[in-house]
Amino acid sequence: MSLEIKNFVVNIHVTGSSKEGKKEDLEALRSEILDECREMISESVERMRER
Repeated sequence: MSLEIKNFVVNIHVTGSSKEGKKEDLEALRSEILDECREMISESVERMRER
């Protein structure tokens, strides 16, 4: 069994009151999205293993 992700793109637009606030918001969102993606991939791999 193998899992290969070749291209994965997420575009995020955040409106912030300042450049610094916007940068912090983007970093927080990026981290949260990556965590969610890792969790979804792990769950998919587990389901494949159960088959």
